[in-house]
Amino acid sequence: MKAFSIIGTTAAFIAAAEGAGNVGNPLATSDQAYLDALAIKINNAYGFPVLKAEAKAAYQLAHGSDISDEASSTLDAAIDELAFSAIQKAVNTDVYHPKVYWVDAGPRSWFGLDVPGGRYSYDNPDCIYRTIPIDSSLSYVVKGFRHTPGPADVTFSLISDPNSQTTVSYLGGSDLAVATDGSYTITINSSSADGQTNHIQSTSDAKQLLIRNNLGDWVSQKPDNITVEVVDDVSGQDPISNAAIASAAWWNLQESIATYGAGTLGLKTYLNAVNTLSTPSQSSTLGTLTSQASSFGHFNLSADQALVATVAPGASSYFVFPVTNPWTVSVDPGNNQVSLNNKQAVANANGTYTFVVSLQDPGVYNWISTGGLHEGTIMVRWQGLPTSSDSSNAVSVAVQVVPLSSLASVLPSGTRYVTAAERKAQLAQRAAGYSSRVEL
Repeated sequence: MKAFSIIGTTAAFIAAAEGAGNVGNPLATSDQAYLDALAIKINNAYGFPVLKAEAKAAYQLAHGSDISDEASSTLDAAIDELAFSAIQKAVNTDVYHPKVYWVDAGPRSWFGLDVPGGRYSYDNPDCIYRTIPIDSSLSYVVKGFRHTPGPADVTFSLISDPNSQTTVSYLGGSDLAVATDGSYTITINSSSADGQTNHIQSTSDAKQLLIRNNLGDWVSQKPDNITVEVVDDVSGQDPISNAAIASAAWWNLQESIATYGAGTLGLKTYLNAVNTLSTPSQSSTLGTLTSQASSFGHFNLSADQALVATVAPGASSYFVFPVTNPWTVSVDPGNNQVSLNNKQAVANANGTYTFVVSLQDPGVYNWISTGGLHEGTIMVRWQGLPTSSDSSNAVSVAVQVVPLSSLASVLPSGTRYVTAAERKAQLAQRAAGYSSRVEL
């Protein structure tokens, strides 16, 4: 294993991060700057070319033999992001010196760093994913601050593995007690959660706290400010070594090949018939939430076709309809309307939502762009549901493919259309909201 250090090279961007945090960007922290720099160093030093080749073969197998040139052209980039996500998971595994780390996001330039994308397995453009390493032998205090307005949906999931992401314990936003000034404190240790407010019980299986802040309105809503500290005395514990981090990254990528190649891409997605979506179901594995229902599918459309989807939100407090490329990675979501949530979209008169997925803009407000791709994948999410699967949740999705020339005949009465100027304004607002996540 190669050895390297980033000590002495991070002071400038850590100082910039601390300054940025002071002016209100909850993601621009010194923890983030340090870990981004370390992830880049490891990526440059190791690269994992053999595992990348294995991942590429696994993704091709999961997709099936009929891989078009268009789909093939985006595969290498998807594998690069999968590999970087494995490194990002590894750099924040020191349970004695935990940090808060924003992961599963697109490429960005900040703090003098060109950070590669680390998206994989249906990244949600609405969601700010952050991680904290956890060990059940230790006690942690997580402090947060809720801006006004806060995220549309907030969850804290203690998981057993950063790749399979099976839930061990869970604290939902509806159960989180937030003070009138926006502050809150969460304790995490092995004691029972019974009778304790804002407490998550860890077990020997727990490895990581996965925090999701889903933003409904990208312009007005901000993710929470979040910090973490260990309550116990860990002064005698040395930081995790670079060699151990690289080894963990190697394992993460190896495990991701099976988890996201055979699992998410194969079993959950491409086993479905083309241009269909599976019946929504709840699960606690493969990155889903116990309070979330999901529907998976893939599409193949010509330039003059549209996939029309009608979504019933049921008992959910938040849902999103996103389109991703053939390898489950979002396509430039800041500049392309590849997703809409229940805050951004317009509802039908009966409370359902109808979306039009197409290459060409059909002039419908609830248009979901494919990002110029004929083929892609879809994972619809409904969140804020009761944690046990229940048919009374009443979530559903129905789809049909129609020629664009016949689109009006299948859309519900009262469908909202937009002018070219209105679409331009809609996309400009989206871009502004997305770019604010990396403002310094």
